[in-house]
This record gives sequence, structure tokens and C-alpha cells, in this order.
Amino acid sequence: MAMNPVKVIEKFLLKECVSKEESSSYDSCIVCSSSVVWRISSLFPESYIVSNGAAQVFPNLSTVYYAVKDLKVPLIAIVGSTSTPLERFVEINLQSAEFEFKLLKKTYEENAEILLTMYEDKRLFNAALMELNIDAQIGKLLSLSDISELVERGELAVCGLIFDELLIYGDRPNFYLINFNGVRDPDEIRNHDLLLEIPESVRKTKVKRVHVQF
Repeated sequence: MAMNPVKVIEKFLLKECVSKEESSSYDSCIVCSSSVVWRISSLFPESYIVSNGAAQVFPNLSTVYYAVKDLKVPLIAIVGSTSTPLERFVEINLQSAEFEFKLLKKTYEENAEILLTMYEDKRLFNAALMELNIDAQIGKLLSLSDISELVERGELAVCGLIFDELLIYGDRPNFYLINFNGVRDPDEIRNHDLLLEIPESVRKTKVKRVHVQF
């Protein structure tokens, strides 16, 4: 049954809007899929959140720059969800989609054939594609001197996270680290010097990938 648009308008008009004090600082810039913004914002209220259909960085690159340069966030996190249907975004036939999902489409075209032979389960295929999508976003970010220089000086980190809503990585919804400053190998991430202060038990269970062939 189609949703009644008037009822949605009514909901907006009757919603009680209680002002909250604005955060004086942010500890990260999160680029995520629009479908999980509500959960991300409730879990991480001190994050500067940028969203679009498929967790793409470059349509919102100036906003990410603002977070890094003006808000001085020490972390950019690209957060994808296992429930985001990436193939659907690849198939959108609009001129604007050619720009917004350009990097996603390139990633899909370069990897879909091999991924389909490796992951017959469509959920695993989508998770693997999301990992490669996030890798591509981080790779492009690190190709920018303004970003890479901050990372090299230890003033900024860039990471990729999967929010596992479909329980592919574990038995309950959780976040999993799949990329850290361009490092994709789970073992290398677990043993990365900059991450050693995270408890070993956490690194063992929460650093994980579906697709580990590079």
C-alpha cells in the first residue's frame, strides 16, 4: 500500500521539535548510507554526518573538507551497511547518478564478474561489493594531498566500517573495521601500530572482511 503523502506532511507539522544544545566540537566525520543515518546519529551524536544513497564521498567532498579543515575532526569514517542494495544504485539511469555513483559504478564494472563467481549468495556478494566500494572511496581520499599529508603526520585517520544489519559478519548488528588508512588486510589492520591500544579481543573479533582477495 502506497504511503499517503498528506499524512507524512501532517506528521512533520505536528512533530514536537525540542531544541538541543549544539555540539561545540566533533570527533569524526561519518560518510554513510542515508538509510542508516537515523541510527548513526543516535549512536554517535558528536559525529559530523554526511549521507547519500551508497556512502559515496565525492558528491559531498567539499563537506568532508569542511569537517577536516574547519571542524578539525581527527577521523573520517566511511560507513556502509550490509542492507544497502548497491546494485540498485548502479542501475539508476539518470544523468545525476552518473556523477553521484561514478566511483561505485566503476568499482562494480571492474569487480562484479569475479565477485559473482565467488559469492553465489546475493547478501555475500553485496557485502563484498560494499567493502570494495569503501576501499575505493578511501583510496580516492588518500590520493588528495590535503588528506594524505594529514594522515602521514598522524593528525587524521581514514577508516572504513561495515554496519552489519543483516548479520553476515556476526550474530548481532555491529560495526566491523575493514580498512584503516588504506590498509585492507585484516591481519595487518589488527597489528597496526596505531591500533594497538584497542584491546586485542576487540581487534580479533571486530576487524573482519568478507572479501580478502586483493
